Amino acid sequence: MKRTKIFVTVGSTYPLDRLIKESNKFDTKKFEIFAQIGESAFEPKNIKWTKFLDYDKLQEKIKWADVIISHAGIGTIIDCLSQKKQLILFPRLKKYGEAVDDHQIEICKAFEKKYNIKWPKNEKGLEKILKKDRQTHLKKRNLLVKEIKGTIL
Repeated sequence: MKRTKIFVTVGSTYPLDRLIKESNKFDTKKFEIFAQIGESAFEPKNIKWTKFLDYDKLQEKIKWADVIISHAGIGTIIDCLSQKKQLILFPRLKKYGEAVDDHQIEICKAFEKKYNIKWPKNEKGLEKILKKDRQTHLKKRNLLVKEIKGTIL
């Protein structure tokens, strides 16, 4: 059985240990996981990882992956969707010191409403979404890509 390739990325600001710890629990018989963990204090034992990736290496990992699980950073969202990748968002939360405010929740809500991009309301819901959301919703995601290209070009 072919394992689903998952790229987990937390970006380059603030740690996001909750996401890394949860990803480390995934079934490695079903999933091949590579994580960019940033300044995480937690170093995973069950998955491959690195602290940081330069832009070209980040793009390579996005291309490699079947699914990307990412903090709700706009740059990463656009990179993933422009490559028509299945994306699951994981917002940084102020209450855990992961961000200065909860703007990533607003980003998640907006992308879920318009493009049906899923995000867990807590870390326990992440694997459930991963199992359920294998449909890529390409029609809506292609619409986003067209909107992005129309704005940029």
